[in-house]
Amino acid sequence: MMLRTAAVLLLLLPGACATTKKEPPPKPFAGTRWEVVVEREPTPQRIRPWFVFGDGLVEGFAGCGQVTGRYVQDTVGAGAIAIGRLNVARTGCDPRAQIVQTHILEVLQAASSYSISADVMKMSGSGGTLIMRAAQGATP
Repeated sequence: MMLRTAAVLLLLLPGACATTKKEPPPKPFAGTRWEVVVEREPTPQRIRPWFVFGDGLVEGFAGCGQVTGRYVQDTVGAGAIAIGRLNVARTGCDPRAQIVQTHILEVLQAASSYSISADVMKMSGSGGTLIMRAAQGATP
């Protein structure tokens, strides 16, 4: 009787697993174009702020100008990160976009950790939290 019950359970188990929705694997930190999630459109042109990390260099667009900088991340996968001084191209900018850019750069500069779940990355630190989403079909 016990053996028959175990056999029935084994037959039902694959069907139960097939109906479980699996979360997609996390996007890679390096090489992915990460778009900053903002409450309102940051610029009149609707260009979303974005960043790409790779080989210790971060590049992107913060809402007004191009951004470059260096970063160091942990080597054990704990999600720790330290971002060095960010260089921002000086350009004329809509005042609303300038406010968004200033906030993004302050939070990014103070980030001390990050985590990735599927296509969403959260960077957090003393300046707050930035939420970024992997760009669909975009290459850096």
